[in-house]
Amino acid sequence: MRMFRGVSSGHGVSDDRSADAVFLLCMGELPMLILSRDATGWSLRYTDEFKTQDRVSPLVPFPDVEKVYRSKEIWPFFAVRIPSIARPEIQRTVRSEQLDYSDVAAMLSRFGKRSIADPFELRPQPVGGRRVAAM
Repeated sequence: MRMFRGVSSGHGVSDDRSADAVFLLCMGELPMLILSRDATGWSLRYTDEFKTQDRVSPLVPFPDVEKVYRSKEIWPFFAVRIPSIARPEIQRTVRSEQLDYSDVAAMLSRFGKRSIADPFELRPQPVGGRRVAAM
């Protein structure tokens, strides 16, 4: 069985049980990447707005701005935004908010907006009938 690992502790939880989700990774006001989760796994691609600018370079793990990246598991670039379940304050939050730690999309929504590891903001987006504006 594949395990999602809490970055700082190495403690794993069971397979990713995420529902459909969409996130927008931004640098300041610049929408850079669209990260999506559906029944087939995770995908990400650069926004049209990012592709037409020349101030910010593509992210090192995702160098091709024309490619749609796909993975069954969340990429480490995003996984580091989810704090370890071994931390007591994270355990309390997960319990009190009745979250499922194995739902990676829910954990990103709850804890992943900002990271000390990078200057980007990860913004949850509506799923369903509405499209992300920066596509």
